[in-house]
Amino acid sequence: MTGTLAACRVTVLASGSAGNAILVESNGDRLLVDAGLSPDAVERALAPAGVRLVDLSAILLTHEHEDHARGAGAISRAAAVPVYGNPATLEAAGAALAGAVVRAFETRRPFEIGRTHIAAFPVPHDAAEPVGFTIETAGRRITIATDLGSTDASLDAHLAAADLVVLESNYDLGLLCVSRYPWFLKNRIMSGRGHLSNDDAARALARTAGRRRAVCLAHLSEANNLTSLARDTVRAALDRAGGAADAVLAVPPNGRRGPIAVG
Repeated sequence: MTGTLAACRVTVLASGSAGNAILVESNGDRLLVDAGLSPDAVERALAPAGVRLVDLSAILLTHEHEDHARGAGAISRAAAVPVYGNPATLEAAGAALAGAVVRAFETRRPFEIGRTHIAAFPVPHDAAEPVGFTIETAGRRITIATDLGSTDASLDAHLAAADLVVLESNYDLGLLCVSRYPWFLKNRIMSGRGHLSNDDAARALARTAGRRRAVCLAHLSEANNLTSLARDTVRAALDRAGGAADAVLAVPPNGRRGPIAVG
């Protein structure tokens, strides 16, 4: 599923604690899921895709943490790009969105931007009202969930129906336990409102295996994970479950990946 532009393409511009941003392009719509980088950094990341800030149709915020929302207000002010978030996220972002073009959506109530259909669903994370997104465009479905401490049946439905899943695979439990992180931080990461481990991601994807889909693992920890370890853990679980996948990709910590053609 990687390669030339198909009906839809997804580019992970940045993924990790230093900042997160994902570009979804289809039918003339260009959506930026999160903007955890400065406007200059986002513009540089967009350049290989031939996209400028002013070409963006919208910014979709999963939650207000800086590594996901840092550049949203400034990009909106500079390029008149609307920022979409649920009311709790927009309020929590506060002054960072002052002067921005803001649009509120309701979690669990689908909405449209251009010809793209979007459903925001709740995820467990230590933010005001964090969400993941399922984006339907050009007959394809992309599910993005990159900051969450656990999975349940409500997420399973989104994972099972997707043509492309971008899912957090933040840490390896063994590496986290022996890392130099203080225990209060380790406990926060491992909590049900923290982040997904490789094993958590693998179980969720194996549980929802069936139809062919591509998988892209994201938000890997630089200190507590390895790209090959995350990928191999998920691939092995899918193989045991008999899951059909066109590809299992992993974005290096604080790296990028794409474009991924969906279609």
